[in-house]
Amino acid sequence: MQIQGKKIILRTVLPPDADLLYKWENDKSNWEVSETKKPFSKKEIDDFIAGQKDIYLDKQLRLMIAISPFSHAKKAGVEVGCIDLFEFDSHKAGIGILIDKKHRKQGYASEALSLLIDYCFNALNLHALFCNISEDNKPSLRLFQKQQFLIAEKKKNIVSLERVNK
Repeated sequence: MQIQGKKIILRTVLPPDADLLYKWENDKSNWEVSETKKPFSKKEIDDFIAGQKDIYLDKQLRLMIAISPFSHAKKAGVEVGCIDLFEFDSHKAGIGILIDKKHRKQGYASEALSLLIDYCFNALNLHALFCNISEDNKPSLRLFQKQQFLIAEKKKNIVSLERVNK
């Protein structure tokens, strides 16, 4: 699967991505926003990649965010992050996104989120998307609010946001 944007593509996770995912998943500075409690083994990452079959069976989907080869950027093809759908059902799904620290503040997260929202509402025919973000994570809150996510609930320093397909 591949979704083409202007600066990026969203694509299926492949076995060569395992080392990068291992690095990101085991970076403790990412744990506070991902609810990760312990490191992942290389085998767990490899098994996750190999086990991805179908969003309807797995109830989740991870896509790599890579700089588009059509963007004419020097770093074309470089993976800059990943974006996830989780708790997927026929009506709604949660969204999580991670951009590597060295690639932040370049518009990749915004474009990735926009592409995934369009895919969810127009290809998967979902009715709603949600995310849970620490109220201290102002950049992520702004990112989702710019994409028309509204605050649905606040509890224990977590802001739940939701966007409904109209």
